[in-house]
Amino acid sequence: QTDRVQVLVVTFDGAYPDGSLGNAHGHYIAASTMHGLHAFDPDCVVLDFRGLAYRWGGTLLRVFQDISLFKNAEAVPGEPLFPVVVVTSALCRDGFLLLGMPSGAAPPEWHFEDLDPAIAYAVHASKEWLSFSG
Repeated sequence: QTDRVQVLVVTFDGAYPDGSLGNAHGHYIAASTMHGLHAFDPDCVVLDFRGLAYRWGGTLLRVFQDISLFKNAEAVPGEPLFPVVVVTSALCRDGFLLLGMPSGAAPPEWHFEDLDPAIAYAVHASKEWLSFSG
């Protein structure tokens, strides 16, 4: 066994239209990420949204739902979930954090604003995940 971890970094740039106008964008983000998961079979995924202007729209959650259905379908209680890490910037941070968190809540531990610490966290989380699934 090796200590190497395969990290898939998927980067999205551009403008995500508000609300239902962004549905196609959300589906594209989910499909592109799933293609990467199938093609490379990584040990974790980092979603790099730093270049994505995003304010609101629930279809962005689709990427998380699809990853979970694919990678966590056979997880047992207490087992770590497949690591998904998100990197945002001022272009999307507020919208992303409001998407699934109560107002004023602290950002989740898997949310970053710089790529290097996000990858370091993903590697650490991957090793934990692999210890159960590998």
